[in-house]
Amino acid sequence: MILAIDIGNTGIILGFYEKDQRVFDFSISSVPHRTADEYGMIFRLWCTQNRIGAALEGCVISCVVPPLKRPVEQAVKEVFGCPVLFVGHGIKTGLNIRVDNQTDVGSDIVANMVAASGKYSGPVAVVDFGTATTLSAVNQAGELIGVAIMPGVQVSLRALASSAAALPDISIGIPGRVLGKNTEESMLSGFVLGAAAMVDGMLKRLKAEMGVDTMTVIACGTLADRIVPHCDTRIEIWPHLTLDGLVKIYLLNQRKRSGRLRTDI
Repeated sequence: MILAIDIGNTGIILGFYEKDQRVFDFSISSVPHRTADEYGMIFRLWCTQNRIGAALEGCVISCVVPPLKRPVEQAVKEVFGCPVLFVGHGIKTGLNIRVDNQTDVGSDIVANMVAASGKYSGPVAVVDFGTATTLSAVNQAGELIGVAIMPGVQVSLRALASSAAALPDISIGIPGRVLGKNTEESMLSGFVLGAAAMVDGMLKRLKAEMGVDTMTVIACGTLADRIVPHCDTRIEIWPHLTLDGLVKIYLLNQRKRSGRLRTDI
């Protein structure tokens, strides 16, 4: 069994895989001041409650929150006793990353594109509705050509609510109309329909910039199921895209170490 962990600014998602098939997953909040012992206790509790007792052959981690890297790694080694592979510089991904500085591309974005480009041929774009909303794409040649970073919906909502005394911090739901009849309706429309329009607009510009008429578009992240239904663009929701990509990267690097993979990306 393989453990894939996606450490983000808002949450940590753990997925347990038999080869490349996910069998169980759970998520917890990202808390920078938790110790390795605290994370270990949480991991043990969840595994005990869900009867996850199989020995792990390894763990692969994407981490975009540096303070959490060490305590989570220590917790994994203590609880599961398996080696840990961090996605970063020097790790095989199978992608040609065509950006100015490869270390600027988040490991979660790399994992997303590995999973997406492994399933679909031709140009593929991924919209990740996380703490930030990101748009990334691979071209016809399978090259990761860049990333757009936009404010996340929840981050924008909290920022507005904290800066405008008359506006509350609301939960993201389904907007009833473009122009709301009360404050909550008005904010829902602005944030949900506004985010959908932003994604549609960015994808339209991306296709024009790449010179393509069609493109596969995949969405992931906690708010994908709230925003995507309001987009005009045809978008497939792939909830566990990042975890699936991490496992593909893990298996790729295991083949490399065993000598069955000898070519670079």
